[in-house]
Amino acid sequence: MPSGITNILAGRTAPPRNPHAIVILGGDRYDSFVDKQLITRVEVELASDMSCEASFSVFDPRFEFLDKYNQGDGVPQLVCLFYLGFGNDLGPPVFKGLLARVERGDTDSTFVVYDMGYKMRTKLNAEYHKKLNDVEIVKKLAVRNGLLFEGPDEEANLDKHNSMIQDSKNDWEHSIERAREAGYNLYVRQDTLFMKEPAKIKSPLLRLQNRIDFWTLHNFSLTYKLPENQQSRPKEVEHRARKRGGRRLTGKSDQHSRGHRPVEFRRDPSIHTPSYMKRRAQGHKDLQREPAFTCTIRSIPPLPGVRPDARDTIEIQNVGRLFSGPYLCDKVKHTLTGSEFYTDYTLYRDIAR
Repeated sequence: MPSGITNILAGRTAPPRNPHAIVILGGDRYDSFVDKQLITRVEVELASDMSCEASFSVFDPRFEFLDKYNQGDGVPQLVCLFYLGFGNDLGPPVFKGLLARVERGDTDSTFVVYDMGYKMRTKLNAEYHKKLNDVEIVKKLAVRNGLLFEGPDEEANLDKHNSMIQDSKNDWEHSIERAREAGYNLYVRQDTLFMKEPAKIKSPLLRLQNRIDFWTLHNFSLTYKLPENQQSRPKEVEHRARKRGGRRLTGKSDQHSRGHRPVEFRRDPSIHTPSYMKRRAQGHKDLQREPAFTCTIRSIPPLPGVRPDARDTIEIQNVGRLFSGPYLCDKVKHTLTGSEFYTDYTLYRDIAR
């Protein structure tokens, strides 16, 4: 446990002191309570719109552990499960994925695991998707890779593509492209591919108090900057294009009170309708917001009863009037070693409209 947190919590409710990890590597089970001299580090990092990963490090000075999984032409793509918590109440796995990489240090062997969306990254495809909208295309690609699919919370009236080409892209690349075009985030948890609206501040999943529940990293982790000075935060987005006959198409997003106003010209939209252009403009604006507030903190994780994840809302308290308040999780990283267990949160929030 980080020394700063330990000292701060000394006069309060004592934090749990029995960090516990279980890693299922293929069919083999490794338990930090049982294999104390073997397991050196377990990490799980969760995010959205990118691959999530976990790692499992073991003390392996004679290469015996690594050689156990060597099949002559490398290591197999094993299914791996990660359980993290305190004591014996670990709950469901925090992470499920496929073994993708092995790293070797002086005395440690590290197995790096990508989320189950890794299946969508292993093959390039060239094909046409006919009479499907963007959500239906992503669902099609998820299902054919053995994943479950969960679409947007609110039903979207999306136009169908007469014929959408997937030109030598793997299924993940094409799915990300279609999701961003429609204004959605894409991420994988366990065996499910999620395609969801951009995250918004909601009722906090948990509240963390400075110098009680967490400690700021590097002492300079809270930042406020004027978003309108950054080109990445649009006030309003307008997309313009031409139909095949030369008539102009345009679509505008809604408008914030601050920011800049980009206009994007595109002469070859995949669907030639005003509603599609408006949808693209709104998606561009929602997915390219630059947050005014950023925050990085380290905390004792509240596992397993509360499982913070990317897109969740966390309220930060006792950091002054400017910085206190609700934030969205951009990344959540759990780290467990032989003596400590903590979570690093990368948080952000926008200014008011």
